[in-house]
Amino acid sequence: MDRASITAGYLDAAGVARAAPGLPLLEQLVRRHVGRFAFASIGVRLGDALPLELPALYERIVLRGRGGYCFEQNALFHAVLDELGFEVRLCLARVIYNEDIHPPLTHRISLVRLGDEEYVADVGFGPLGPAVPVSTRAAGPLSAERAFGVRELRPGEFHLQTFKEGGDFSLYRFSPGEYGPADCEMGHFYSHRHPQAAFVNNLVASRILDGEIRSLRNRDYRVIAADASTSTTIDSAEQLRALLQREFALQVTAAESHSLFDATA
Repeated sequence: MDRASITAGYLDAAGVARAAPGLPLLEQLVRRHVGRFAFASIGVRLGDALPLELPALYERIVLRGRGGYCFEQNALFHAVLDELGFEVRLCLARVIYNEDIHPPLTHRISLVRLGDEEYVADVGFGPLGPAVPVSTRAAGPLSAERAFGVRELRPGEFHLQTFKEGGDFSLYRFSPGEYGPADCEMGHFYSHRHPQAAFVNNLVASRILDGEIRSLRNRDYRVIAADASTSTTIDSAEQLRALLQREFALQVTAAESHSLFDATA
């Protein structure tokens, strides 16, 4: 499939009508993507081949319902944005979770310019990630109502922050520069093959919906809403498969669900 056909299929699956590139369309695309196409590590945990070529990403994420993480989700999203006429560029980031550390570049995001303003568009960070484009302009302190922002804490070093535990919490930091497919292949290889990588060692899945966040980590399933949260322990492979299909629209076979469940023991 060519990129135009992939974009048309993506928009149809996401339930988004094609429109002129602008903030309303970008906001709708981000919100629909994180709600429709689950962030997930099932392919990593099952040892699937995970090529980053666009047709393969479209097949896995949109057609087959296998989910994906940042190097997959944001690569597909970047291609769609570009095809729709957005001015978009690739950027890599370091996941720090509010620590002063220097981890590898294992997170992919997109920077989208609209007029004289630039936005982080990130549909591949999981349950803590933004469901909206985030302006790179500082706009005052974060709060429960404005839960995400970008701050330049050192010259040329930007932090994507969320409001957590009553204050600003840096999820990752990035420095805009020149990045390309080879950089993504390196980060992707580490993330889905290195024995210490988080996705290699944990089954995760999430969807960010209007009003709630659904999050699975190994055998712990949580639904997080503004007024209440619930937690469920997964007790069987059959329960895991049903939950992946019902709550995340992720498709796994009975044999695969047994493999995933057994590996979380």
